[in-house]
Amino acid sequence: MVDVSGSAAGGGTDGDTACPDAWVVLVADPVTGETDAFGPFDREAARADAARRRAEHAAEGLDEVLVVTVPLTPPED
Repeated sequence: MVDVSGSAAGGGTDGDTACPDAWVVLVADPVTGETDAFGPFDREAARADAARRRAEHAAEGLDEVLVVTVPLTPPED
C-alpha cells in the first residue's frame, strides 16, 4: 500500500501554512485503471477516510491500490 498523504505529492506536509479548507480522497487502481474520488472533507476527516480505505484495500490484498488525500481547489477563471 502506498501512502503519500503526508508528502507534497499527496497534498502537502503538516507544516503547510496555506492549507486548503477542502480535501478529497483519491483512490486509483493501476490493475483495473479505475479511479474514484470521495469528499470533500476537512483535512483531518480526509486523512481518516484515506486511512480507512487503505486498511480495507490491504485487508483484501489489494496492495497496489493508491489512496491519497489531495486538496480540492476551485478552477481558475
